[in-house]
Amino acid sequence: MNLYKNHTHREILAVLEQSDKLTYEAKLNLLNEIDKRSIAVPTDELQSQINQKEVAINNLDYLKDIGFMYTMDENTGAITLRRASGAKLMDIAAIVVGVILSLVGLIHCWLLLAIFTGSNEFTLTKLFTYVFMISLGLIGFKMLGGINRFLDYNSFLFVQQRDTVTIKKGDIKDEQTFNTADLKLEEEGEDELILSAGEIEIMRTSPHNLVQKLTMEALLHNILRNQ
Repeated sequence: MNLYKNHTHREILAVLEQSDKLTYEAKLNLLNEIDKRSIAVPTDELQSQINQKEVAINNLDYLKDIGFMYTMDENTGAITLRRASGAKLMDIAAIVVGVILSLVGLIHCWLLLAIFTGSNEFTLTKLFTYVFMISLGLIGFKMLGGINRFLDYNSFLFVQQRDTVTIKKGDIKDEQTFNTADLKLEEEGEDELILSAGEIEIMRTSPHNLVQKLTMEALLHNILRNQ
């Protein structure tokens, strides 16, 4: 998507002056638009920012944003992936908030029913408040999906050494072993990008997040190169 096709030259130059505040994808779009229009303006700083971001992506600096830690043993050449501690804390926080919101929703669902049974006086303020709280409860129920994620990834371990991949995950009984060549990165629908081995999901992100998408591609490239 071209973010700047409707911008005037003056607006393009104004955006360029603030390029350090742009996202990686926005910087790529800006550089492309400048080149497309052949605007005679120095873009060295913009190109440098893009290069720095790409180096960080290839170094897997943003893998933690997907919730994982990457290490490589220099002696054995083994690559190890673990769930990042920050991601575990986020899962726990989501579970706690989900439980609280779910309870709030259930309580107000009971209060709403009490209005219709006559044991709770009806007012419009109460009705809107109860409906709002029940909506929060539904959000809480969705957040409880963090329980499965936490159980699946709490003891997650991925180890790749040469042409062998070993995966330990909460939703599988024993460690599973695959050939490194069995790893695949595929889009599922329009909103999910999944790295998997056989039928086992390793990690997922949104293909619309360019930095995370490129990070997963760089991770797979590193693993396949390490055979």
